[in-house]
Amino acid sequence: MKAISVYALTREQNIHHLQKLERQLSERDYFLKIKEWELNSMKGLVKQLEGHMKEVYALRFFYSFQIPKLGKEFDLLQIKEDQILNLELKSGIVSDEAIRKQLIQNRYYLSVLGRTIRSYTYISSQNRLVRLTNHDHIVEADWEQLCQDLQQESADYNGDVEDLFQAELYLISPITEPGRFLRKEYFLTSQQRDIERQILKGIRQKHTGYYWFIGLPGTGKTLLLYDLSMKLSGHQKVCLIHCGRAGKEWRILHERLRRIDYLSDEQIHENMDLSEYNGVLIDEAHLLSEENLQMILQACGQQPVIFSSDCEDMISPEELDRSTVKAMRHLPEMQTYHLTNRIRTNAELSSFIQNMMHLPKQHYTRNYPHITVFYANDEIEAENLLCDARRQGYFYPQDEIPDHGIDCLVVQLDSRYYYDEQQFLRSTKTKRSEQSDVRKLFHQLNQAKESLILVIKENPAVYETLLDLLQ
Repeated sequence: MKAISVYALTREQNIHHLQKLERQLSERDYFLKIKEWELNSMKGLVKQLEGHMKEVYALRFFYSFQIPKLGKEFDLLQIKEDQILNLELKSGIVSDEAIRKQLIQNRYYLSVLGRTIRSYTYISSQNRLVRLTNHDHIVEADWEQLCQDLQQESADYNGDVEDLFQAELYLISPITEPGRFLRKEYFLTSQQRDIERQILKGIRQKHTGYYWFIGLPGTGKTLLLYDLSMKLSGHQKVCLIHCGRAGKEWRILHERLRRIDYLSDEQIHENMDLSEYNGVLIDEAHLLSEENLQMILQACGQQPVIFSSDCEDMISPEELDRSTVKAMRHLPEMQTYHLTNRIRTNAELSSFIQNMMHLPKQHYTRNYPHITVFYANDEIEAENLLCDARRQGYFYPQDEIPDHGIDCLVVQLDSRYYYDEQQFLRSTKTKRSEQSDVRKLFHQLNQAKESLILVIKENPAVYETLLDLLQ
């Protein structure tokens, strides 16, 4: 999406012609539905600017830009080499506090570019211009100052604005980035905020209930769960239960957040009592055994319970123990929500992993430049290929997880893996008492952010299938 002339956009013309003009100028891949009030506010803005500066027609703004996947939208952005000016448009009267919150949030998203940020809001019905100060106050602004900021001498950014704002920069993990979480250096996406509002509203009204949000890895479920736990622990303690994860990974949060008590699924027992808590939140609930689920529900009494779980639809049903999920689905008045925007996960890796778990019925012309498949004829060759990958900085699941998470991952698949008649990836050596090898592999692969190496040992059939998938 390219920057456009708001002067050209605000010339009197048919609204349908205007939408065609906007698409032509911005190179947007769809027609933007321009709101009448927003257009009138822009016209008022341009008229004011014309009274205070020459060559208003030369100004270029990114209009109605939304950061992909996050749902974060900006009305007008002027982006220069060393400055960003954000100008929000309002038609009716808005409180200074609402304006302040919006501009502070906008500044957070813009700060990743490391440039000076100027933040303004124009309320057309009042012909009022305000700005956000460096001390986070809203003050009246004068037009001369705005015009001076707009005419700052550095060059305009002429590229695609989406290249500057990558959603992955904003989604943090409370587990791997506890410092940023504790400093509240994050905002929820619009979808996360909507789900959180509905859950908190239900708890306020009923003081009980079951709530469950589901999504693929990378949709921000853990961040949403932690944010909910922070809000629920304002006046009374909550309990957060982690499933399938070593306690040391959330030790820092445990030490700092005194109103949140932590348990691992290994600490669940028959005589536990969770009724004292304001709520019980369960991370990675899909990894719970049905027995542990029943003990938790018994221990909670009437307290609200919030579940977060991965979607595992692309894994063979035979590789999953679905009894826990079925039991959760049949809890009385269960409120279920689906997170759909994959934020932290690389789209290329995500596509490959899903297709690898369940081969597509038709061949897709998708390139996978960041995925490599090697073949090893024996243990020595496999070890050499793994050593080479680790030398290049790839993380191997037996290593200790780095603090910043996993950028590059290498995994090994041996002869136990195969594809069944329905084209699901399967494993021959899974014990009923243990989590499936395929399931563990799926969750391992989804930890990678940038690239994958698969070392296939003594399994030519799977090697050939994955090679074909990469073509």
